[in-house]
Amino acid sequence: MLRCDFSSVIGIIREYISEGNATTQPELIGDLFCTFLEKNDDFDFDNGQINRWIKGLAAVSPKIAEFYQRKSAVESLASDIETLIFPILYDTAMAAENIYTLVMNDISISEQKRIELTADYPEDIAAFMATVIIFAISRKFEKRDIKSIALGTLSPVVSDMIFDGGVPKPCKHFCGRDTELEGLHELLNTHNKVFIHGIAGIGKSEFVKAYASAHKKEYTNILYFQYNGSLQKMIVDMDFADDNSDDDETERFRKHNRFLRSLKDDTLIIVDNFNTTASKETKLDILMKYNCRVIFTTRSNFEIGTAFELTEISDIDTLVSLAGKFYSDLDSNRETVVKIIEAVYRHTLAIEMSARLLQKGMLEPDELLSALLSSSANPDSTDKIGINKDGVNTKATYYNHIRTLFSLYLLDEDKQSIMRCMVFISQTGIRGRMFAKWLGLNAMDNINELVELGFITNPEMDRISLLPMVRDIAIEDLCPSVTNCNTLIKSIYSICIQHGKDVPYYETLFSVIENIVDIIKNDGNAEYLLFLEDTFSYMEKYRYASGMRKNAEAMKILLSDENIGTQNDRALLLNNQASCEGLLDKNYPKAIALERKAISVCKPEDNLVLAANLNMNLGFLYHYSGDYDNAKIFIEKAMQLLSQANTINNDVIVMSRNYARLIAAMGEPYKAIEAMKKCAALVKSENTDKCTDYADLIFDVAAISLQIGNTDTAKTYFIKAFNIYREILPQADLTEKAELAADYLKRVGIANTDNFLTLTQNAE
Repeated sequence: MLRCDFSSVIGIIREYISEGNATTQPELIGDLFCTFLEKNDDFDFDNGQINRWIKGLAAVSPKIAEFYQRKSAVESLASDIETLIFPILYDTAMAAENIYTLVMNDISISEQKRIELTADYPEDIAAFMATVIIFAISRKFEKRDIKSIALGTLSPVVSDMIFDGGVPKPCKHFCGRDTELEGLHELLNTHNKVFIHGIAGIGKSEFVKAYASAHKKEYTNILYFQYNGSLQKMIVDMDFADDNSDDDETERFRKHNRFLRSLKDDTLIIVDNFNTTASKETKLDILMKYNCRVIFTTRSNFEIGTAFELTEISDIDTLVSLAGKFYSDLDSNRETVVKIIEAVYRHTLAIEMSARLLQKGMLEPDELLSALLSSSANPDSTDKIGINKDGVNTKATYYNHIRTLFSLYLLDEDKQSIMRCMVFISQTGIRGRMFAKWLGLNAMDNINELVELGFITNPEMDRISLLPMVRDIAIEDLCPSVTNCNTLIKSIYSICIQHGKDVPYYETLFSVIENIVDIIKNDGNAEYLLFLEDTFSYMEKYRYASGMRKNAEAMKILLSDENIGTQNDRALLLNNQASCEGLLDKNYPKAIALERKAISVCKPEDNLVLAANLNMNLGFLYHYSGDYDNAKIFIEKAMQLLSQANTINNDVIVMSRNYARLIAAMGEPYKAIEAMKKCAALVKSENTDKCTDYADLIFDVAAISLQIGNTDTAKTYFIKAFNIYREILPQADLTEKAELAADYLKRVGIANTDNFLTLTQNAE
């Protein structure tokens, strides 16, 4: 029997999407939950999360499920289905009929509920589908078995194992590359590692997306990734079905790389914007040894693999047609438009930007032609010279033309501010509404206008980014700094100082932070230092290795100036360096030495909580290295400092919980329980007992009580904790807590805990 859950319903809908309207998973989910996304600016999800929902391996976000419990939910969802989903289906009636059959055959649904779910069928199938989807995302989630999903396949289907890597669709205006597409396919049949190189803005990314679309039926798998500056990080960041939350970077790379090595010639991996050099990318030789096919798009010239140069489109009629996609008055000005195309050397991006500028009506075609010709000293001769910067091949004239076009738009300060901050967004993009919120914008008007002008791309759903060439010019011309990007800096900082709060979009957040560290001009030392310190702490919570290392190095450079920062800032830097050595690299001797130095530098009288943190961290480093005596000394020193501070914040709560767990593990459970209860009382008195912090503390009391055989006390505290969790946690987190509690009980021989949530509810 197929269960009526979100996976089965969306599976039926996807089955009836016509070939010509093929859409990516994020676009489909974005259209389906369009109203929700419009009203939740700060909500984001990645392809991996969506893949899990579709595969039935994770529940749809509780925030979405809660949103569609409103009275008008069916009406708004039905409207989105009718306007955005029905037009892409080739047989809407049959899709609805299959969903109806799914509901009627699901014996886990009562007869009365089936009648309610199908009340609108077949008179109003949009309302019927909406009702079923709301039911499917609201009912208790049952995870599917990943092994059964992949069962029976002749070769590994990576979509069952890897939850990201879907290929975006090429731009709808893509044209004129049929010969090159065929040439690339022939080349891949004989050489399975190909580097597509060419100048920036010539259309390499769209070309490789078009290749994937044209030949998708010839491959078992096609995986697409944006290069993020490190192949190791790219492989580590892949979202695999069997990833464990406690796997470190080294283990994730080992597991992911082992799987990728097993893929055969029927798999294609695309690495887009691989703009680096072989000497800088130490893991390139690993990918070159994969058995599968790999395409790199790059501005660089590589001596390894097989090169495929993508040059300007030669057919002038195709380029004129391309310009006509953006300039409605082309027929009346064809002759001048042809001259403009030749003036920009048939450069694809320059043609598009020129056409958009003409459509805007800011210049007449003759005026634009004159401006473009004057941007080159001698456009017919030596001006088209090659430049090689950091191994990345560009052409001087093409940048001059794009810069000229950029300046001709005369962007006002509000739009310049948006462009200035957009340089920190990676090629994978960010939700437009979330970005607007980070910039303190009340409306999307300016962002939408920049999309219309072609400066900001909007490739799928409402995720936005800058083209690499536009980004390069925006960095150089708009000079993003701590001062002129102050609103963005403060927004990110405000998120990261909420250490106890989890955000589902943390990878997007951290990517932006890394780009800020790489790009921004520091003209606000104190503010920038605080930004680095607190974003490091938030990254540490998620063990985001690359960002932690980058922030620590930026802090080191900043604090090398003795006039910047305090002694405690330098102590915190040493602590962060110790965290990188211990948490990430497992080099405990070096980490301990750095942490001891941090404690010697720190001035406790200025910040007791920091001093406690340093001692707690040193205690845990000793514990991890097996020195339990020193571990206990420094952890108890930390608790002594905390008692002097007489304050409560996330650091205090985390340290108290860590202390209790360690002391319990070292044979002093009663002392641990006492510490937990004391901290819980402090949280309750200064805040409320209806919060995650309080519930987590009494949850820990229950877990430690089990260790000393006090099962009745443990059950009592578990029930208290879950009374709070039910009110404040989303369903997925609540289920995870229940599974953890059930596991603790089973360890001490208490059976029949498979449905722990029901057991605690019945015991109230």
